[in-house]
Amino acid sequence: GISLGTMRVVELFAGVGGFKLGLEGKPSEKSQGLHQVIWANQWDPSSKKQHAAEIYAHRWKMEPTKNDPFVFENTVGQRLVNKDIETIPTIEIPDHELLCGGFPCQDYSVARTISGEMGIKGEKGKLWNSISRIIRESKNRPRIVLLENVPRLLNSPAAHRGLNFTVIL
Repeated sequence: GISLGTMRVVELFAGVGGFKLGLEGKPSEKSQGLHQVIWANQWDPSSKKQHAAEIYAHRWKMEPTKNDPFVFENTVGQRLVNKDIETIPTIEIPDHELLCGGFPCQDYSVARTISGEMGIKGEKGKLWNSISRIIRESKNRPRIVLLENVPRLLNSPAAHRGLNFTVIL
């Protein structure tokens, strides 16, 4: 079985740090949660100003590194990379037991009409490929993968209900 002791976590599509908050607790708490998000990635291709990454870095007292202004670290060595995940080689992502992420949901969202859904082939939906690549290519594969639930994911695409989820599985 899987031991739920302390786990090193990689957080993809981190937004402002929802998974980190749930796994570690509030940044101001002295006793952190069992799990530590050691590496996170947040990048919004549609925005020149990276608001979510800035909030994440600020919330967990991360500063830009000297070598790269798009890589942030805090005093305990946790890292946030504000770059397109598709351009980051898997070897640059540290070993981790838990891979989690706010799955890019726009292409599966119930906010779209069924005729407008793009699913796994959409601009955001295709980011599943990065998650899959990291799982497959990691030297020590994560034991657990935890992704945000998106209501239409299980049923998309409408013409072939469940196909996208089958591909992900």
